[in-house]
Amino acid sequence: MDRIGDLVRWEPAILIHNQPHYEGAGLDARQIAPGQFGSQYPRMTRLATGDWILVYTIYDNNGYTFDPTGGNKLEVAISHDNARTWQTLAQLADPGRDLDNGQIIELAGGTLLLAMRSVRWQESYRLPVYRSQDGGRTWAFLSTIDEAEGEPGSLGDPDKGIYEPHFYRLADGTLSVMYASEKHVTEEPSYSQIISQKVSEDGGRTWGPEIWVAWDTEDARARPGMPVWGKLADGSYMVVFEVCGTKDCNVYFKRSKDGISWEPGLGQPIPDQMGGPYLEIAPDNTLFVTSNSQQLSYSFDAGETWYTNREAPWEAWWVKENVWSSVYWTGEKEIAHLTSAARSARGEPGQGHNIQVRFGHY
Repeated sequence: MDRIGDLVRWEPAILIHNQPHYEGAGLDARQIAPGQFGSQYPRMTRLATGDWILVYTIYDNNGYTFDPTGGNKLEVAISHDNARTWQTLAQLADPGRDLDNGQIIELAGGTLLLAMRSVRWQESYRLPVYRSQDGGRTWAFLSTIDEAEGEPGSLGDPDKGIYEPHFYRLADGTLSVMYASEKHVTEEPSYSQIISQKVSEDGGRTWGPEIWVAWDTEDARARPGMPVWGKLADGSYMVVFEVCGTKDCNVYFKRSKDGISWEPGLGQPIPDQMGGPYLEIAPDNTLFVTSNSQQLSYSFDAGETWYTNREAPWEAWWVKENVWSSVYWTGEKEIAHLTSAARSARGEPGQGHNIQVRFGHY
């Protein structure tokens, strides 16, 4: 079989959320115009009820550069019709900080946990966890997975932080999380970025010691990041991640028998995937991977062989600035592919994004 396949056929796109443009006071701490940001970084979770809950990032203020209580926020929405239509449930803000990289997991009994990054650039990086016990309508701070704090310039050159948490449960139900960490850049040996993992024995209230998941033993400039992971049919675990710095942000994957013991190194590449990957393991054991390349890859043999779907769900990010995609199994031979879609017709930079979904059938 050729590496290019025709497994998935796509339906037309559906708009989920479009944060309105507004006239901002100026560029924020990242040199971004908040009024043009829009909405991005969509991440869904299927609940025990069968509903889907979604978290994404919005920007509706001038940012903490101009407003001490400003910063980008997270918004939570719910769908009762298998991700076709959505109702907003809540907004989360950390006044004076930028929130992003949200991801939700449901625990036994219906408790929801939401992990994210909370940042004051060049000085404070945190991975807080919030908890909801009413289906996502209200949220309260629960814990901090990891943090990096210091005066500007003290965390490395440039300052280094922690980003992109992704929850998953181990075989015994124990909660675990992976994330990208730049904290080891100031150590010897120095690593520009690695993928770290922590385990919680008490439902996210406290977190154990750091576990190293992916790091380059041969080139410390490598920057593995944006991990997404899950459990395969044979009980082993797979994580996908980008490797920037040395590998052009190509996407790699690794496997672990128990989900907490990981061999050194970067694992194996996935063809045609670049930057910001996402992994979905369907009930029929088909693996789906997407990324900023906006291609869809699939594997029927636990990653031994990868195929690239001939029809891409979206134009690639370097063509039209579509970014931070994710993919989910939504029903019998059906997947949903979400992206932060460029709001400009030709993908000109600076126009921001909105959240869209396309359903595919295979």
